Amino acid sequence: MENKLLILLVISLLSFGCETIVDIEVPRDPPSLVINSTLSDDEFIKVHISQSQYILESGDYKMITGAVVEIFEEGTLVETLPDSLGGYYISATYTPKRGKTYSIKVSKNGFETATAEVLMPLDTANILSVKMDTVRENIDGYVSHYLRFSIEIKDDKAYDNFYDISVYRGGYFKRYDHSVDPPVLIDSLYSYQKLYLQSRDPSLEDFQSYGQDILFNDQLFNGSTYKMNVLSSIWIDSEYPDENQYTYFVMLRNTSNSYYLYKISSQLQYWTEEDPFAQPVTVYNNIENGFGIFGALNTAVYKVE
Repeated sequence: MENKLLILLVISLLSFGCETIVDIEVPRDPPSLVINSTLSDDEFIKVHISQSQYILESGDYKMITGAVVEIFEEGTLVETLPDSLGGYYISATYTPKRGKTYSIKVSKNGFETATAEVLMPLDTANILSVKMDTVRENIDGYVSHYLRFSIEIKDDKAYDNFYDISVYRGGYFKRYDHSVDPPVLIDSLYSYQKLYLQSRDPSLEDFQSYGQDILFNDQLFNGSTYKMNVLSSIWIDSEYPDENQYTYFVMLRNTSNSYYLYKISSQLQYWTEEDPFAQPVTVYNNIENGFGIFGALNTAVYKVE
């Protein structure tokens, strides 16, 4: 009996010591064009073009120069974009129009011709009102005051709408020399800063509720008014009164479905990339014979008084 147990023990140890190495050959497809462009009705058309990388490659993406980039409005060619530096192709004369369908065609020797299409949102997002106050929070005895923006929008029931909220503050940002007491003002510059936001709106998933942009759609309030509260990451401290002298601007973008899906899937991928138990997330792509995003938006800006 003891001999049988000894034999079983030896077999078990030998089996644990075995190791099988399997070499998996990852197919190497030829590179494709990567197109990134978001059309806006108040900006000239700008397109960035690079090429895709092999899955095992690392380093910077290669920018594409010398491509033919054609823009069509309702099927009619309106401009062939000039080649600029760093893979950018920028119009000097043409801005898209609301309610029009635009398509892009990119040709380059050695690549398949890549195409995409997008509809410019018809109406600018409608902000009815914005109210700003402060929220007092006590966390482990540390009290902070955060800006809260209550944003009321009017949704058009004739369309499926996709929105993107962001907040900017403008003001004189001052630089002090703290090597002396009291600190001495060195200089000041008027500029705009995009705020980091968070929202506790029940319609948002966790991965949607943080960042410089809050994205959502109108599925829960189609055709009605809706109020969303967002908190800024800037806290108010009475020791620094300049913090209360900024001007705040709420930006509401009405986006194409393609832009919305691309941004949402990008956020979800970032949210889950460190989670070994999460399902893999594929970033949305609407480029035929290529990769990237061809999106569109228009913008309403509300100055908070």
